[in-house]
Amino acid sequence: MAIIKLELSSSDSAKLMTLCEKDVLFTAAKSLTQTAQLAQEQIKQHLHSTFVLRKPNFEKSIKIRSATKQTLQASVYTMAGFATLQQTGGRRVAKSGQLAIPQYDDLRNLKAVRKTNQPDSFLMTLKSGGMVIARRINKDIEILYHIKNVALVPKRLQMIEIGEDVAKTEFPRLFSQNLQ
Repeated sequence: MAIIKLELSSSDSAKLMTLCEKDVLFTAAKSLTQTAQLAQEQIKQHLHSTFVLRKPNFEKSIKIRSATKQTLQASVYTMAGFATLQQTGGRRVAKSGQLAIPQYDDLRNLKAVRKTNQPDSFLMTLKSGGMVIARRINKDIEILYHIKNVALVPKRLQMIEIGEDVAKTEFPRLFSQNLQ
């Protein structure tokens, strides 16, 4: 490794900084955009492990906004309306009528139930006063959905956390790599 000591007059250093500034800004913008692309990929992988995606539209809605030399900021975002509640967690309140909350141990089981058309399902009031949608299987009754006004949604999306982790680990590496 060679160490070079360079002394410049103030006018020469200003010229040098003007020349280098464009390259450094380009390198920073490129590194930020690449970091956002890596975060986008990791978020999509997280979706497949956390959610059962019935339609590919949500995965396609996760987009990036590239950084430029003028605005050194790249972002990963989605315009999906339900994503905010999945990111923060909280209460979902029925706007009109009530919510049908599925009764299941594993979402894959519910998906199988939805594929079959159940003409024998009916609305039933429980002893506790709650309402459910149920179906009769032989002599047993299976609860399909609970009818409620409010549903608690757990925090599951984690876009912000994944983006921060990727930015902390990958941006310095990519900036150094692109600078070379």
